[in-house]
Amino acid sequence: MFDKAVINTAIRYGVTGGIASFIYILILALTGFENPYDNASEYSSTLIFVSVFIFLAIKYYKKFHDAEIGFGKAFKVGFYTVFFLAFTTAMLMCIYSFFAGEQMIQEYIILSQKRMEQTKPELVKMMGELNYKNAYQNLNQLNAFVLAQITFVNRMLVGFFISIVLGVFFRK
Repeated sequence: MFDKAVINTAIRYGVTGGIASFIYILILALTGFENPYDNASEYSSTLIFVSVFIFLAIKYYKKFHDAEIGFGKAFKVGFYTVFFLAFTTAMLMCIYSFFAGEQMIQEYIILSQKRMEQTKPELVKMMGELNYKNAYQNLNQLNAFVLAQITFVNRMLVGFFISIVLGVFFRK
């Protein structure tokens, strides 16, 4: 049930990965390359750091705790790692948003609304006029908590699938 080695490995690599992911996003924001809430910085940091730290966690666990690791244990290490990584990144982004990111949230909202206006015919065709208006208005409701939830969910979804792939890769 509760495997201390799995949890310790997941915390070690998950928290480290979350901090590294946050620092990457922060560097992109402070240098002016990307808004930290924009899709490009969100998806690039998710794909890079989730993949790397799940790989490192499973590799470490296999080397030091269970050389004959099976799929289930490898998946468990990967999934717990991504949970701690996603939670750490989401919390750091939320804290950052409260203290320094309000202006960037507003910029993100304006940019998202402009994108929606530019692609309005396609979006209306896809989702309907009423849903388009609701989505457009809901952009004004974005805050630090909602953006942190989006960060958490994105990393958990990507991490789930990467954990499956790496669980198969590392099995005995």
